[in-house]
Amino acid sequence: MKLWTLQPLSILDEIERTGSYRCNRELSYNLSKRDSLDDKYQWLIKRMEQRIGKRPEGVEYPIWAWHTWEEERRCPDIQSAAFLKRTEDKVLLTLEIPENEIVLTDFDAWQIILNGGYLALETAQEKLDELEEWIDSLEEEELDRAIEESWENLFEIAGSDSEERGRFVQATFWELKKEYILKTDIVEK
Repeated sequence: MKLWTLQPLSILDEIERTGSYRCNRELSYNLSKRDSLDDKYQWLIKRMEQRIGKRPEGVEYPIWAWHTWEEERRCPDIQSAAFLKRTEDKVLLTLEIPENEIVLTDFDAWQIILNGGYLALETAQEKLDELEEWIDSLEEEELDRAIEESWENLFEIAGSDSEERGRFVQATFWELKKEYILKTDIVEK
């Protein structure tokens, strides 16, 4: 499956030296912050292990790539606000990875999870009103459980009644192997 990922340029040295790259917590914006989103990542990791198997020994976190950009199977626009402005040079990698090593998720839905929200598939106002009423009736423990259960909708990319689902699809996988790289494009800061 063809994917695209934007990574710090420094990972190319590691790939050349070891034959692969594994997510480095220190290079990950969301994982290196003091108020880390680690609990959300751990939730995703468990779901990835259910779908594509256990992490290889030594792998802590997944690597992220793009599958779909603005409803098209194409390289993302790296000038988009979706990409954090960082100070280091980066590399845009075009990859070809076996499908059985990838988990696809909806980018916008992941943002809801990162913010600890309820991830509904419904978009019809009447259904949303009913859902809101039900959520408001829950006690804190029930609410927490309902919210986490709703996160399973992250993997529903198509087939929901939302026209927004699937516009931006991301891929996660355990390890970026040298043989997966089809093309490298250096992106200077």
